[in-house]
Amino acid sequence: MADNGTPTFFHGRRFKPVEGGWRNLLGVDPEELKRPQAYLATPELAAAVNIALTLGMPLLLTGEPGCGKSQLARRLAWELGFPQLEPETFVVKSDTESRDLFYRFDTLGRFHAAQSKDDDTTPQRFISYHALGKAILWAKGKRGFTDEEQKKLMSDDVLKDMPEEPTRLVVLIDEIDKAPREVPNDILAEIDELKFSVPELRLNAPIRLETEEEKRHRPVVIITSNAERDLPEAFLRRCVYYHLKLPEFGYQENGEFIADTQIEGTQTEDAPVTIRRIVLAQLGARFGEAENGGNALLKQALSLFRYLREPARLKRKPSLAELLNWLDFLSAEHQDGLPPVPVTARLAENGLFNSQYKSSVNTILLKLKEDQDRLDKLLDAWAKQLVGK
Repeated sequence: MADNGTPTFFHGRRFKPVEGGWRNLLGVDPEELKRPQAYLATPELAAAVNIALTLGMPLLLTGEPGCGKSQLARRLAWELGFPQLEPETFVVKSDTESRDLFYRFDTLGRFHAAQSKDDDTTPQRFISYHALGKAILWAKGKRGFTDEEQKKLMSDDVLKDMPEEPTRLVVLIDEIDKAPREVPNDILAEIDELKFSVPELRLNAPIRLETEEEKRHRPVVIITSNAERDLPEAFLRRCVYYHLKLPEFGYQENGEFIADTQIEGTQTEDAPVTIRRIVLAQLGARFGEAENGGNALLKQALSLFRYLREPARLKRKPSLAELLNWLDFLSAEHQDGLPPVPVTARLAENGLFNSQYKSSVNTILLKLKEDQDRLDKLLDAWAKQLVGK
């Protein structure tokens, strides 16, 4: 088949390739699910953020993977109009050292430059500043350093990006529980006082926020943890803490959505945050408008997701992020140019699960083989429940 703009799919049993098929693969933009304006925070989470902002303390968020911890930083930067809308992010790894949250010194690069008799082997050329380090520099601004200090601390590239005036940033330290245990303890003073040292530069004193204006521009720090290991007590004392739970689903036991003040495609600030509202905020336009708050496919998808998350159904429960990925896929399956999904589309009819959706449940929502092996029984039991509703 020639390249004619018709969406193409992998078949696995064709006798010859599809000419130009790679040009017309159906797909969705994964960045759509990261739009900060579609992120909804509960009043309790908003209160925790405001407490952390008032006290100038880091906000430590825990919760199951995929519940929206990391996305809060993007929402905060967007909603409060920070000059840099994307938070400065550091993803912690098992080999992270405490200094990595502030800067990295390319020792090997400097060695090679010296071996090749490069004219410029000054140490600041080989330093890159990371999340907390960059945020502290920006809180001071260029004017917080003398010309001599600027030359000693920063490369031309760092200076070029740095603002003249003190500027506040949002910093996201993601998955702190993956770090070696000494890392949270090693950064206690730095987190408390927002200062850090760079031994490679042989400075007389740490880089720190000193004036009242600089301190007013201290970064907003959000730290996430999946609670894979306990964090040190001294570290916890220096944080505002909030556990992010999955919201209520937003519909009754009979599968009907609870009426609220939200009209599809809009958001009201005082409406309760539910999974249904989160889905509508993120993907509502994809599914179109219908009575009772959404079409049949969306209602049944939320019903199945709720069924799978009930106790003892699965060894590993699907996350909110996986639900959004699944609905993203279901909407793409029905769309050419992303018009609304037909209101009549259903996952199950007369108690029988629609086979075309089965593999999407198996591969997006279920991530353990033992759960996948039970899928037929689970779907059969769930679909039979629909018959009586």
